[in-house]
Amino acid sequence: MTAGIVAITVPNSGSELPELADWLRGEDQLRGRVQLFDAVVVGVSSTSADVFCRSLFAWLTRCRETRVSLKVKRSGAAEELELDFGAASDADQVLVAVQGFLDQS
Repeated sequence: MTAGIVAITVPNSGSELPELADWLRGEDQLRGRVQLFDAVVVGVSSTSADVFCRSLFAWLTRCRETRVSLKVKRSGAAEELELDFGAASDADQVLVAVQGFLDQS
């Protein structure tokens, strides 16, 4: 199980970032791992990525037109995974991409 950090940004965000941070903090597996800076920063592992992605897409569905950008960085690695998507995107594809990236050696 590899751990990493996900930074979530919302273009022209207004109040969306604090709302998203509060939403993600409501998940037991993410509690204590969510911070709010100029992005929402979440500590995830390949096992908690499922809860993270499902919760993020549930929030996106509520916001309908909102798009987000994710930057995922594995602990101890220089590479980053960058994804841009909205509520209509496929949550399963995003989850597979995040888990696959975190599981790379």
